Order: sequence, then structure tokens, then C-alpha cells
Amino acid sequence: SGKNTEQITLDAVLEVFQKADIPVLTASEVAEELDCSRPSAYNKLEELVDRGDIQKKKVGARAVVYIRL
Repeated sequence: SGKNTEQITLDAVLEVFQKADIPVLTASEVAEELDCSRPSAYNKLEELVDRGDIQKKKVGARAVVYIRL
């Protein structure tokens, strides 16, 4: 169920941040918003981090949030 990575554009992921009240999101939140799997959202988020469009911050032993400044 949901969309696979190829169907999700980087612009669509950035749009989720633009619509968010606070532009600090987890991969799960992005996945839920885009109706895709968490790994698909994670891959796109990591691509955006690599491009410098968003930042990544570790917030626990295994938890990470993504931030659009």
C-alpha cells in the first residue's frame, strides 16, 4: 500500500515541510503525509539532507528529526 520511492518527488517532501506548523518532522510523519512507506520517506529525506535543503538532528538513541530552516 502507498506510493513507492519513485513516485515521491523531492518537491513533494519539501511541500510537507512548508505545510507543517513547525518544520521539524520525522520520517514517519512525512511518510504518513505522503501515503508512502517510512523507508521511502527516509530515502527522500536523506537525499534532501545530502543536497543541503534540510538538516538532520539526532534526538535520542535512535530517533532523528529533519528540519527545514
